[in-house]
Amino acid sequence: MRRPTFFISSTIYDFRDLRSALKFYLEDHGCKVLASECNDFEKPLDKHSYDACLEALRSADYFILLIGTRVGGWYDQTNQVSITQREYREAYQMHQAGKLKLLNFVRSEVWQAKEDRRELAKYLETIDLEPSTRKDIANYSGKTAANAEFLSKFIEEVSRNEETKRAVRGQGAAPSGNWIHVFHGFRDIVDVLNGHVFASIPVEDMTARRLLRGELREFLSQGLVKSRGEVFSPKFHIELFHKEHPITMATKGNEFTSVGARRWDILSSYGIHLLDRKFHPVVLPQVLSRPTFLEFDLGSNSYVETPVHNALVRLQKEIRRFNRSSTVDNLDVIFEYGPKRRPPGTTVVHIETIKLATLLHLFDRWSNIVDLSAAILRYLDGAPFVLPDLRLDSPVQGMQEQLDAERPTESDISAFVANPG
Repeated sequence: MRRPTFFISSTIYDFRDLRSALKFYLEDHGCKVLASECNDFEKPLDKHSYDACLEALRSADYFILLIGTRVGGWYDQTNQVSITQREYREAYQMHQAGKLKLLNFVRSEVWQAKEDRRELAKYLETIDLEPSTRKDIANYSGKTAANAEFLSKFIEEVSRNEETKRAVRGQGAAPSGNWIHVFHGFRDIVDVLNGHVFASIPVEDMTARRLLRGELREFLSQGLVKSRGEVFSPKFHIELFHKEHPITMATKGNEFTSVGARRWDILSSYGIHLLDRKFHPVVLPQVLSRPTFLEFDLGSNSYVETPVHNALVRLQKEIRRFNRSSTVDNLDVIFEYGPKRRPPGTTVVHIETIKLATLLHLFDRWSNIVDLSAAILRYLDGAPFVLPDLRLDSPVQGMQEQLDAERPTESDISAFVANPG
């Protein structure tokens, strides 16, 4: 699962507690958080800290900007560009390219001070004062603004006011990403995050993976066959039987299917392993109810399915079908046509086609459970995920195409929902 990544940009001294709270909250929701003051932030020894922050920013999905009372360190003191401002400009370029989303926050007292100073500046224009004196009064330093002129200009930049004015005059497109959220405390920021980003409960991703790994190994302990000290999948002999004795669309209506006695005895001997065998997934349904194996998509602001997630869905489906089919009645065909029920020297066994098809359907589900469990386990252990070749839903050759044609497609469902009459 690729988790959504957040970069927190602000002065650190006056926001250290809030940054720490945000990091905890976001990580509790399964996100990755880039905060330069934390020990888990990558700090390349061959790069300046400012450049390392800008490089880390390029891997983020969300940029959280917190503007408070301080300017912080200068990135370019000559041109009065702070490091927070430089990070914002980098983030805005990424936003314009569709690579990142902006979440801009300004402390309520700073926002109010900016508005008060703007009104003060308008009033000072009506008084006969030297321009330099007007500027000094309007930009006086106070508890809510250590550098009022810089902070006001920075907020104006984030608001994209000049671009908006030009757009209104028909001189360009209106800017995006210019929302500013005024906040009093942590709860205000969380409300914005919940409204724009989250719609789910916290995800314990690593715990889910560990528990799922154990359950998949349990599936394999029940599904693999051990004979003469060797452990193997039943898939080889199942596919070999299908190849040598296929049930086709032309023969599925026959009352009996003739199979080689030796091949039948080999296959049916595996069926003995399935007597009273059921799979009992506990972790699997819980994992599928969470975004553990989904991937965050910035464009849709949601999680999307991945091949691993789809394989887990298929595994759950195969287990349900196996458990429904693994009954005494369906497995009785193994003994009904076993060696003890046949004359000595029999080379061909005539088996009721419907009973054989039912057994092969069960065996196909068994094979798929083993293959899917092994493939997902390899992925959890660090290998790229590769979907195995799976047995089809029907043991009758050629029937899968007919079943697929009769199954409603996504467009069929959409059309039905849109026109229920």
